[in-house]
Amino acid sequence: MRTVCVYTKRLSASIEKANRCVKSGKKFGIDVELYESIFWRDVESEAKKIKLKLRYTPYDRATTDFKNKRAPATRIANGITHYTLYKWAVENKQPVCILEHDSIFVGKLPEPIYNGIIQISSHNDYQLTAEKMFNCSRAVKMKKHEPGRIYNWNWPEEGVMVHPLSGMNGTSGYVVGPGAAQKMVEYIESSGVAFADRVRTEHIGEGNLYLQVPQSVFCKCDIETAKMMRGLM
Repeated sequence: MRTVCVYTKRLSASIEKANRCVKSGKKFGIDVELYESIFWRDVESEAKKIKLKLRYTPYDRATTDFKNKRAPATRIANGITHYTLYKWAVENKQPVCILEHDSIFVGKLPEPIYNGIIQISSHNDYQLTAEKMFNCSRAVKMKKHEPGRIYNWNWPEEGVMVHPLSGMNGTSGYVVGPGAAQKMVEYIESSGVAFADRVRTEHIGEGNLYLQVPQSVFCKCDIETAKMMRGLM
């Protein structure tokens, strides 16, 4: 399995944190490769280069303007970058573990699942519990838009379970099998690229989204991308 940490080459803080991720992986015998992200200023040209349509118009704000179909250029850049990794997984018929620059390893990776995507990060600096997951922002959206979906409170002490939500609550660490990567590529090429965190069961099939318990990755959330972006404008 290829394991990569996505970072922004033009931001020194991103390089520093990505190297921290690489170092943390070595403690568990995991070789992490640095993978350069599409730069936010290059979103439109890079999408055109790979013949990928944009679902939102990129702009230099920190929040998405759903009414006018505008989204932060940094988030779209991340979406394009993750798409290129899905493509790699499909073309090479191998799983890929995708990490963001502020992630660190705290445990060993699970075995990949060919048609599955496994969330391996808590997206925080602590382990997720059933209660914490139930109250996260993704769960709030799920409860609002999918009131009939039943939340699974029966978590194992250790292992991989079918995800209790209909979508991952972030993309700071996840393992993508080649079959699931093919589904994500088909979805993105059909609807247009948006954000990397649009990893949902509706795109890869019910029962193919998983959660690792306990998670092998924490996200330190110690990079303020919006402030750094303003400094580079």
